[in-house]
Amino acid sequence: MKSRIAVSMVALLAIAFLVGCVTVSKVTEKASSPLARILVYVGDVPLGESGRNAEGTEINRGGTIVFTAQGRDGNGNPIAISPSWTPTKPGIVEIIPAEGSRVTLRGIAEGTIDIVVEAAGVKRTLQLIAVR
Repeated sequence: MKSRIAVSMVALLAIAFLVGCVTVSKVTEKASSPLARILVYVGDVPLGESGRNAEGTEINRGGTIVFTAQGRDGNGNPIAISPSWTPTKPGIVEIIPAEGSRVTLRGIAEGTIDIVVEAAGVKRTLQLIAVR
């Protein structure tokens, strides 16, 4: 008799488990919001973290510095991006690679420039990048 009760309890638990698995509500994937703004930091900053703003950066002639770009949606959530980087004046800095979330700037000649960072139709202009 005890073994029949044990078998019945195991069977009921198994049925309850299966019913519970079937009735679990579907998890809906949240559609990612479109890119709203671009942030650019000095250094190799991981997605979702913050660092020093790249505007107003000075580079020595012949020196290098790393910039990292990341996007934010309208709610401030981080978005991985691979933007293009375009200096407003040629010949003052070299940007390698010209597209990507992490680039290295090398100072070529003295001067001050802006750098336009663009991804998915959103632009950010970094002002006053100076080579000394």
